Amino acid sequence: MKNILLTIRNDNAMPRLIPEADFNIKLKMPSKNVDHTRQFLAEGVEDIALDGYALKSGYRLVKSLKKNQYRLVTTGDECETAYLVELFFRNDIVFNKVSCTQIKVWRTISSEHNAAVKDLAKLFFANLLKKYHIVVSDEEHTSDGKRFWETMVDWSFKTGYNVYTSDGSEINRPLTAIQDMNDFYGRWDNFCWGNSSEVHRHRLVMISREVLLQ
Repeated sequence: MKNILLTIRNDNAMPRLIPEADFNIKLKMPSKNVDHTRQFLAEGVEDIALDGYALKSGYRLVKSLKKNQYRLVTTGDECETAYLVELFFRNDIVFNKVSCTQIKVWRTISSEHNAAVKDLAKLFFANLLKKYHIVVSDEEHTSDGKRFWETMVDWSFKTGYNVYTSDGSEINRPLTAIQDMNDFYGRWDNFCWGNSSEVHRHRLVMISREVLLQ
């Protein structure tokens, strides 16, 4: 088993709300999920290990050889995807630091896989923070994606991590610390998430293990 190895890619990414993602439409229907998973595996993958995650019998945790996409897939003749996350990396948010973004996050609603996928999204997120120190929100979110980020912001405050906003419409992309969940909902929720491509694609939320502002 190999540990996660990730490459760096520069993109502009902020949280604008969007309708249901295309990959969700493809994966939520069981028959399409099997076909999509078969194609994904055929393009080449490697098995990986995730710190703190006990892989259950009947599953593989794999990374694509072509892109930074990770999946929990079942084994057998008709493999299906139970969890998916895809990442990219940028170094233009905080000077001299690399941050990562989850551009896709998906998990099955099938009760059959509950035990295998329970808390996997949070654990994967925590591992990214442990390895890369800074995780940044994506340029576009579905309502489920926004809900996940709200959950992780709350978790970050309880874990002792630092939460910030970054407004890309301002010169030098200034950071502002978010103090707590009252501050988050009272001031920054509507600031960072909305439906304007011209505004909300230039705003993001950041979670960092390090203190970035003194």
